[in-house]
Order: sequence, then C-alpha cells, then structure tokens
Amino acid sequence: MWLFYVDESGTGLKDRQTPYFVLAATAIPANGWAEVDSKVAALKRRMISWAKPEDFEIKGRDIRRGEKLFRGQNWETRMAAFHGIGQLLNELPCHILAVQVDTRDLPEYVASDTDLYRLAFWRLLEEIDAHLERMRDSGMLLVDMRSDMHSSVQDRRLIDAYREWIGSRMGLTRLIELPWFGFSAFYAGLQLEDFTAYLVDFVSNESVRDTRDQPDHEVYRRLIAKKVFLIRIP
Repeated sequence: MWLFYVDESGTGLKDRQTPYFVLAATAIPANGWAEVDSKVAALKRRMISWAKPEDFEIKGRDIRRGEKLFRGQNWETRMAAFHGIGQLLNELPCHILAVQVDTRDLPEYVASDTDLYRLAFWRLLEEIDAHLERMRDSGMLLVDMRSDMHSSVQDRRLIDAYREWIGSRMGLTRLIELPWFGFSAFYAGLQLEDFTAYLVDFVSNESVRDTRDQPDHEVYRRLIAKKVFLIRIP
C-alpha cells in the first residue's frame, strides 16, 4: 500500500505576478512511514538544535525567507537546510507527482479558484491511479488540512471534487476510502510535501525571471528534479 501526501503551492487565477499553481503528492510505501518520520525528526534536530522537532514545521517559504524559528539564521545556514531536505528526499524511497497549472493560458470555463483546484486535483488523481496500477497496489490520500473549528468549506470542496471524480470512473480506482485530512505539523510526509510543492512552484515562477543560478534552484535540479514526475496544464 502507498501513502500519498498532498499539498498545494502558488496562487489563484487573479495573481499574474506568480502565474503557476502547483498541486503535488509525495508517494511513500506504507511500510516505510516510520523510516520517514524518524529521518525527518533527525533532520529537524540538526536544523534547529535548541528546539524539539515538534516545535516547528519544515516549510520551504519559512526557511527561504527566514521566518518564524528560522528568523535568526543567516542565508548560508538556511540554504544548508534546503540542501539537507533535498538530500533526504533524494535518498528516501518516495515518488513525487506534481501538476503545474499555468493560470495565464486556461480556457474561460475555468473561471474560479474552485475550478482551478478541481482541474489540478483530477489530473493528479489520474496520475496517482496510474502509478498504483503500475505497482499493482492500493493507496490512500493524506491531505494538509485547511479547515478549522469554525469552517470546513475548503476541505468539503476537495471531498466533493473527489466524489465527482470517483463517480466519473464508476468507482474504479485503486485508491481506498475518502481522502484523510491532517495538520502538517503532525505528519512528516506532509511537511516534506509542503517543501516539494513550494520548491516546484518557486522554481517555476523564478524561471520566468531567469534566476536559475540561485542555490535553491541547484537543490531542485541536483537532488529533487529526477524524482519528480511533472505534469503541465495546459
């Protein structure tokens, strides 16, 4: 069985400065989750030695911008953290599936952010199911929770999109159950996926400005790109 940790990065249809929306899934064999959890905890101890691994999350945006517990670290230290995360992803028994949507060139019927998410989500689901078919195995989705105690609207939209996709396939899929939701702070797989989705999105947007000599681009090209199956829409 495979666990697919799903997260998004990027902005909606109205933001023309960062035109890409990325929805990605990091696939980990279910029997390898303990290894992933242990190695991520060890990496976090090296990144911030004075905090418990549970005190902070691996988030690409926070590390790159020097925010939250990374605020006191200089650029070189933060880029070393980038490299460490990339090296871990390179070594782990995982696959990365990513859908990159160029919001500048979509048909007019994709008229809302809900439409945009559904389009990317359905394409990602198709690739996940194809991956499971090749492996002759089953899998389940674990999604970074967007809801809080006052609203479940965003997660409900994902469930509705998933049920519609299942209906279009007459229920024929190797995925089991509905997607499960969790706080990324609790799950190493979701933290790795946050980093992956952020980096795919960042590299995509920065390539528009031709700044590919940056260290984070090098981390992506050398350590992560070969593990990413990137699907572009359109």
